[in-house]
Amino acid sequence: MSNISSIVRKTLLNEVAGISFEVRKWAQIIEQEVKEKISVEREKLKSQQPKRGPIKTSTPLSPTEREVDLSLGFTHFEYVDNEDNITDTAYIYFDELTISGDVLDYCPGIERSLSGVLLKVELPGNGDFIVSSARGSSRIPQEYVECVTEMVEDHALMDQSFYDMQGRTLYTSQTEDLDDFDYDFYNRSERSYSQSWGGYGGWIPTPKIEKIVIEGKEHPEAYEDFKVDRWIITNSNRIEYDHWKSGYNEDGEYEVYLNMSMSSVAGSALVHEIKHAYDDWNRISKGYPPIRDSWEIKNIYTKDFEKLVLGGSYKLSPMLHPIIRYYYLGSKLEAPAYLENEYDFSSYTGSYRETAKKLMNFKASNFLTKKGYPAKGLQESWTKLITDYDIPLFRKFPNVVDFLKYTEKYFNKRGRDILKRIDKMRYVHDRMPKTPSYVKPKKGDGKKGSLNTQTDLPF
Repeated sequence: MSNISSIVRKTLLNEVAGISFEVRKWAQIIEQEVKEKISVEREKLKSQQPKRGPIKTSTPLSPTEREVDLSLGFTHFEYVDNEDNITDTAYIYFDELTISGDVLDYCPGIERSLSGVLLKVELPGNGDFIVSSARGSSRIPQEYVECVTEMVEDHALMDQSFYDMQGRTLYTSQTEDLDDFDYDFYNRSERSYSQSWGGYGGWIPTPKIEKIVIEGKEHPEAYEDFKVDRWIITNSNRIEYDHWKSGYNEDGEYEVYLNMSMSSVAGSALVHEIKHAYDDWNRISKGYPPIRDSWEIKNIYTKDFEKLVLGGSYKLSPMLHPIIRYYYLGSKLEAPAYLENEYDFSSYTGSYRETAKKLMNFKASNFLTKKGYPAKGLQESWTKLITDYDIPLFRKFPNVVDFLKYTEKYFNKRGRDILKRIDKMRYVHDRMPKTPSYVKPKKGDGKKGSLNTQTDLPF
């Protein structure tokens, strides 16, 4: 099966150092189509709202006067200075959030993985939070999404501030009855807002869209090189390419199923999932077995493995958790998609490049005693894993020490291979960061020279 993957990649994929521009062409089209459909639905909501004239606004409450009712749901963001009324979208850097002990238990390593990431937070008006990485910021790993969302909710409950794209301060706001919340005119305590739809301050919540279908043949410029007859995007809290459903239907039409929050159908996250679809299409359209029949899916990336990746591994064993995660990140199925993300976020500390280094440096001895025995409780956790979870490759190793020795060789090789691919991509596509240079001081200004470590980013 691995030979088939190699043949497909070397002879069938139209790539340049691992980057597929057919994928990016479709990503731009799909992102635009989804935006347009959301815009149409917004207009429908707008037309259904009763029109009211401008209403005199009163002085907004100061942050110290605000009160958060833990029993109510958050519906929208409000400007602290009442400049532009209300909005459904705000931003916050991950580093500004508080990390609770529970988050550290369930998502170890989250602070290092997401440090510096700008988060986009949306309130659709029903009390839910939709959290994703802002465009141009690193993608949130799927196993951290739930923890990040909890951190954002805690931030709101503590009545901490958010920001808009201009850096103006926003706070989350609540209403007692989510079902009867009137977005056209909203009163809270002693203040009211002008919500005349003809004015700048009018705001409509993100419409709830369960499914968007895009007909591929309506976009011949992309269809010619990547022939998908139909893209079916289903609203979901997860972000994934559905390899179980995608493929040719009974009428011989090729369909791709994507499960994503409609707000996240954009940027590098979308490119990542379309790359999976592209790899699968190249297999199926040329007569090779689909991804769902690949060796990795059958032997490692089973549905039980997915449960572990999405948080179950840490509950099972904190020691085994990082190993499970690296089996996912380092897989031959995921590497091509993460390479696309590395292209977008190329810098000195590219996240996937760091993953490759960790794979290269993985040592089984870190999980063993000086005498070569498993660390306390490790064998018991391993036995429970291979008993309760159907992962054929893992079940080949009843003894965890044998598994760790196999994993060390596998990870080290995968790390070297991934690092070579990343460096080749950076070189071919001129994604190499600038070398830090010495800045010579001006004569007579009394200042010392300095290092310029700024890198060129693609955004």
